[in-house]
Amino acid sequence: MYVQKNKIYNIPQTAEILGVHERTVRYWIKKGWVTPKRDYRNYPVFTEKDIRKIKEWKDKLKEV
Repeated sequence: MYVQKNKIYNIPQTAEILGVHERTVRYWIKKGWVTPKRDYRNYPVFTEKDIRKIKEWKDKLKEV
């Protein structure tokens, strides 16, 4: 799993990197658990920093 610097990832790409289904990422957004940035089309996108934060959050949930 390699995350390029300054790259923007859409929901399917983010889901693949995190090892979850796209619907899971959409659910997290709907619940307000993650807040994506928006591109020029107003589509949700994530930066590598966002993905790192989500991965840390997801890993903490596994510990509990």
